[in-house]
Amino acid sequence: KMHSVRGEPKGTDRPIVGVLSQELGEEAKARYPGKTSFIPASYVKALEASGARVVPILIQQSEDYYKHIMSSINGVLFPGGGVRFEDPDGFAAAGKIIIAIAEQLQDSGISFPILGVCQGYQLLMYIASNSTAEKDILVNCDTANIALPLDFKPGFQHSRLYEHASKKIIDILKTLPVTSNHHVLCVTEDMLRTHNLDNSWRVLSTNKDSQGLEFISSSEHFHRPIVGLQFHPEKNMFEWKPGQANPHSRNAILSARHFYDWVVEESKANNQSFANVQEEHDSLFSNYCPGIMYKNTSSEYRAYFF
Repeated sequence: KMHSVRGEPKGTDRPIVGVLSQELGEEAKARYPGKTSFIPASYVKALEASGARVVPILIQQSEDYYKHIMSSINGVLFPGGGVRFEDPDGFAAAGKIIIAIAEQLQDSGISFPILGVCQGYQLLMYIASNSTAEKDILVNCDTANIALPLDFKPGFQHSRLYEHASKKIIDILKTLPVTSNHHVLCVTEDMLRTHNLDNSWRVLSTNKDSQGLEFISSSEHFHRPIVGLQFHPEKNMFEWKPGQANPHSRNAILSARHFYDWVVEESKANNQSFANVQEEHDSLFSNYCPGIMYKNTSSEYRAYFF
């Protein structure tokens, strides 16, 4: 990914990935007065474990804020959660601005990756379809707490996401129930066709819910370094709620790391950076302390609050 020939894009071996925050629920607002949004710590840890430094991107900010931070970092992650996309000033509104800026960067020749996880993948589809309500693009499905192997589509190994995955990782994903599913909404191939997204988004794997409904579990844009996952690879490593279907076996962790390794490796393909070391240091998650989300109940044990 690193080029030194004059005229070719240069990369970085010091990538910084931004993670978008999302609205706080009422119970957490009561616990953390004055805070309005949060980022689960598991996403930050997963990106750091794959070799990136990580910065928060806050919701409810100006367009100039997003332009500035997007020109200073090397990739973006949209995390999972449970917010309403219809909120005019929330997660989806910020995500729409970020995607537009990322596409401008990509169109100008800067390789800028986005990874969407669970809710983050659904957001990618919501924005791509120009939906104004979640039901325009998302359907109900019964996959709230189950670990599944992936049903790969023919040719998946030639995709941006899986082309560098080892045979061992593919075999694990294909044969063992290692992907951690915690969603009650999903995107189907019918929905892609309905919104004419099947010619810009490539379905790489599907799964079936408990009722036999087939949904998309991994997908990527045909021409841009944008990937969506309906499952949660960070939970295998970093989430420990008793009773949650988050496999913690060696194989589950090995295969889960592939997805965060992917976005971090892709982030090394551009050399954007903050204006100076001080601004960079002031932006990192190391300036914040995570807190407990909800004692005893939350699947997101630790989170950062903003």
